[in-house]
Amino acid sequence: MRIYNTLTREVEEFIPLEKGKVKMYVCGPTPYDKSHIGHARTYIFFDFFRRFLEFEGFKVNLVINITDIDDKIIKKSRDFESWQQVADIYSRYFLEMLKKLRVKPPLTFPRVTNHIQEIIELVQLLLEKGYAYRLDDGIYFDTSKFADYGKLSRVDLKAEKVSRIEPNPNKRNPADFALWKFRKPGEPFWQAPFGSGRPGWHIECSAMSSKYLGKQFDIHGGGADLIFPHHENEIAQSEAAFEVKPWVRYWVHVAFLTINREKMSKSLGNIIGVDEILKKYEPEVLRYYLLSAHYRTQLDFTWEKLEKAKEQWRKIVRAAFEIWRREKEEDFGKEDARRELSNIFRRMIEALENDLHTPKAYAEMHEIADVVLSRDLDRKSVKKAREIFTAIDSIFAIIPPEIFDEKKYLLAKLATSLREELRKRGEYKISDRAREELRKAGIEVQDTEKGPLIFLE
Repeated sequence: MRIYNTLTREVEEFIPLEKGKVKMYVCGPTPYDKSHIGHARTYIFFDFFRRFLEFEGFKVNLVINITDIDDKIIKKSRDFESWQQVADIYSRYFLEMLKKLRVKPPLTFPRVTNHIQEIIELVQLLLEKGYAYRLDDGIYFDTSKFADYGKLSRVDLKAEKVSRIEPNPNKRNPADFALWKFRKPGEPFWQAPFGSGRPGWHIECSAMSSKYLGKQFDIHGGGADLIFPHHENEIAQSEAAFEVKPWVRYWVHVAFLTINREKMSKSLGNIIGVDEILKKYEPEVLRYYLLSAHYRTQLDFTWEKLEKAKEQWRKIVRAAFEIWRREKEEDFGKEDARRELSNIFRRMIEALENDLHTPKAYAEMHEIADVVLSRDLDRKSVKKAREIFTAIDSIFAIIPPEIFDEKKYLLAKLATSLREELRKRGEYKISDRAREELRKAGIEVQDTEKGPLIFLE
């Protein structure tokens, strides 16, 4: 398997530190608002990545943190009883979103406020090693002491965006960043040997990832917006403290998602929440759509594109259902297509092994669906197709389990038989009305020369 490494700017062979095991850390949310479609793209991608690694035979230890103390949470708490309430409410929204979107639970969801001691110890270590210094408002990391600073983002240290990082005229260097923020009136704080306060943004991930994955691990991921300053600063403080290089072997980032070719922002009023989409579309449709573009390619969202993706997705689901139906009814033909199906599936996996190229994989997936829906497959070919669709769903999680509802299918068969009797008696209006009622119940009936075909939605 090969994956693009942001650190080296190259697609590299993936070789984990420990054979057969993968340690992966993905930056989680700052829970001060509901999750939007941009968040969904990131977490669905890393869920898919984790699933594919498992399909390839790796045991994956995935950690996703929750930043439950932050400036944004404190600001939002003005409208709530406390900052803890803000973090708790929106953390629940986030976890519910992941569950709805079929994201597999990670090894743990560590929260910053449960790891203050580890953070304090890490800040103290950086002070002792001479990489940190004290100012009136907090403890800062001295980027001039870390020779490799900027190696991930290739950032211009003279650029304006560097000087905007926690502006303080007394900092030694514009890029220096806060490890610990000293106590301010009305804000939460914790006791520390270097002064009461709370963690800076970047230090938390170094502390929590090292606690659960060790001082060196395989994959660190997140959205492309985190490359600088967050991930750049994580590298600096971690390699300085732990004296390992590289701290993380592979850095993987998901490209931005835009709305009608514009960046999502509250000022533009174009932020689309996950809940809003799931009121209209199945979670699997959203997964299918968000994985349809290569993860390093910017994805532009429109409702029209999502609707088009649903039509493409239905073809895959219909093929999976057709295989289930044929096995259930022992409706087998005479054509042996096992070799053809296996070859197409192999090409699909090869596409994924080449930097997770989902567009190419989708093309092969649709070719598999074409074989299923257009050919008179024999028993062994139907079994092979079922194995393939089981593997596809284990990787992409795009086939709703509800379509294999045996009780619903039996009721659909009964209703379809009654509808056929109506058609034979020439009562077409009632027959059409029956088909419409079945559609409302999630049962689609298609009239063909061979008789009615049922599809559970």
